[in-house]
Amino acid sequence: MKRSKDTFKLNYQYRIVPNDQQVYQLNEWLYKLCRIHNLMLEERFNWWERNRHSVNACPIFVTHLPELKEQPGYYSQKRATHWSRETCKHLYNGVHSQVIQEAIKRVEDTFNRFIKGDLSGKRSGKPRFKSVRRYRTFSIPQLKPGCLAVTPNPHCRKNGGTRRDIAYISLPKVGQVKLIYHRPIPEGFTIKAVLVSRRADGWYVTLTLEDKSVPTLKSPEIEATQENSLGLDVGLEKFWTASDGEIEPIQQHYRRSESKLASLANRKDSKPHKSASRRKLAKKISKHHQRLQRKRKQFHYKSAAKLVNRDEKVFFVEDIKPGNLSRRNKPKQNEKGEYLPNGQSAKSGLNKSINDAGWGQFLSILAYKAAKAGKAVVKVKPHNTSQICSCCNRLVKKDLSVRMHECLCGLILDRDWNAAINIKRVGLGIFPTIKRRKRSRKEPLKEAYTVIFDSV
Repeated sequence: MKRSKDTFKLNYQYRIVPNDQQVYQLNEWLYKLCRIHNLMLEERFNWWERNRHSVNACPIFVTHLPELKEQPGYYSQKRATHWSRETCKHLYNGVHSQVIQEAIKRVEDTFNRFIKGDLSGKRSGKPRFKSVRRYRTFSIPQLKPGCLAVTPNPHCRKNGGTRRDIAYISLPKVGQVKLIYHRPIPEGFTIKAVLVSRRADGWYVTLTLEDKSVPTLKSPEIEATQENSLGLDVGLEKFWTASDGEIEPIQQHYRRSESKLASLANRKDSKPHKSASRRKLAKKISKHHQRLQRKRKQFHYKSAAKLVNRDEKVFFVEDIKPGNLSRRNKPKQNEKGEYLPNGQSAKSGLNKSINDAGWGQFLSILAYKAAKAGKAVVKVKPHNTSQICSCCNRLVKKDLSVRMHECLCGLILDRDWNAAINIKRVGLGIFPTIKRRKRSRKEPLKEAYTVIFDSV
């Protein structure tokens, strides 16, 4: 769901069934767009490496300064007089002009995130040149009105039920493509753009629907209290634990299929390179990964719906970054330059479990479903939420392997439950801040000490 200033947008995804000629044409488009993507990216890299250093002073009578080239941009690269249109004319023949412009715009956005960063100033990694197998999506920014034709299916099922409607979508320069119309488009919405993707099990289109009659609505400001709020702590032993003690068991979709994927990979590696049997096994592995991805996403939607259907209006969750948690350890070297053990082999299993859980996807789905239901999801800092006692505010240091919280006050509680209670307290503003008091070297370190409250 996407809101702009004057419109209300939705994204609906459908599966399409193109014929053999259309499949060949779509694959040819992806191949040509991939080549254009690499050419535009190469030109930007060449200009950046040769012109990124400024010239302050130079003896002109000795050194010859060549004429500086114009920095390649979106408008200069999409011009018809561009050098690539002359030398690589075969890449532009047969492809819709707006599809090429969207591919160049994709290069523009990727390169700007690498050089300048996004709106928050965070820069992404260096863009990579795409192989044909990795370039699987292209965008069509405009479609004609009435491009989707839906007719009722006159046939009935064996049990007397109605069959799915017959639908065809008209793509420019491709023609009428059969579409699996599994859910109807809401009334008042028009199709503004389409995203065509090639996946392991076929082709899909993502329709961008727009309704200008829906006004922009501000999300209601909900005041969080003890009664209408809930704290959530995500983990690997339990998927999430609520502050009231409710838990959601973790599924571990990849872990359950790890042995099967390993056997398929071993069979594929034993086949000759570029053979038909190797390609079949590779496609089988891709379909298996796609099936795991869909199972994980379905589990996230069901778990988020389970939380949104509760009576609470505000959900406090951890402001975590799974990408940082699953980052590789920094290498260690001695004085001779030899690499030392850095604990990466022990952390690799933890990284695999973190990626299998998919916390980031779940939290984004929870925020989306909560917004539709008129509820709020608030992210809070999770620092020391699992170390501080939720009863007496003592800091009890414990390793990650210790799953029970035992405090000197007598509280014995599950570690995740204790963290969920503290996350709720952080969101409500009653969580204590830690003030580490200085101790002398002779003073022994205590196992637990009282946390001091800040005066607000």
